[in-house]
Amino acid sequence: MTYIDTRPPELYKVGVPFVAYVHAREPDEPEDDGRAAWEPNWRLWRWVLAAVPLTLAATLTHGIVELVLVFGVFVLCCRAALELMPGGDGLNQWRQ
Repeated sequence: MTYIDTRPPELYKVGVPFVAYVHAREPDEPEDDGRAAWEPNWRLWRWVLAAVPLTLAATLTHGIVELVLVFGVFVLCCRAALELMPGGDGLNQWRQ
């Protein structure tokens, strides 16, 4: 058993793909300072913060009150998720 490569050297000269770095910014464009500072989305967090005491209240109660509070938490979480989605008209702009 031999571990020496016996293939002809011409096989290695088939070609090497050309790899180049492309500078995406124009030379006269100002350099950006990196990522912008993170700012909280208060429209989202208001629903999350409203759901926290409702969740606590739902864990401390029983019966129909607990059920109503759990539904309230579900509604608030759905409103928070709705804030993350882009607004749109659904299929109103769709034409067949």
